[in-house]
Amino acid sequence: MPFCSSCGSQVAEGVAFCPSCGAPIQKASPPAAAAPPPQAPPMAPQYPAGGYGQQPTYAPPPGYAAPPGYAPPAGAYPPPGQYPPGYGQYPAYGPMPGEKSAALALILSLLLTGLGQFYNHEISKGVIFLIVGILLSALSFFTGFLLCVVSVPFWIYGMYDAYTRANHYNQALRATGRPPW
Repeated sequence: MPFCSSCGSQVAEGVAFCPSCGAPIQKASPPAAAAPPPQAPPMAPQYPAGGYGQQPTYAPPPGYAAPPGYAPPAGAYPPPGQYPPGYGQYPAYGPMPGEKSAALALILSLLLTGLGQFYNHEISKGVIFLIVGILLSALSFFTGFLLCVVSVPFWIYGMYDAYTRANHYNQALRATGRPPW
């Protein structure tokens, strides 16, 4: 005898509703045939043991010979440093228009601290270097050259700065085609 799934009371066979609670009676379904066994999840693709960097090798199709090796035949190319007939060395290009000469910037700063900075179009830096250089030189002259310990390294730094900034200017000009400052 079946039971009501709502209230649990016994009901007669073939009844559609429970006499005590009025819930519809579900007919017991016949036992289903044996369910198919669960399938295993799909496997991840298997990759060659050599890893990702190597491609698998395949045999040539029947009737075809194996392809020749990938290395170029010996003697087909000229050795390094030599050029094929009719070809010469690549031309060396001159300086780009607008480049600054680092040697000239160094020489100008050697003559007077700050002139190299003016040449590099760093006007405010050149004015500062020029004023500080003149003041240090005058003070070292009036103090019996005691301030040469400060003025000479400043003079050397002015030459170094003018030289390196001219090279920096040229590198930026070659890279972008525009002056950096």
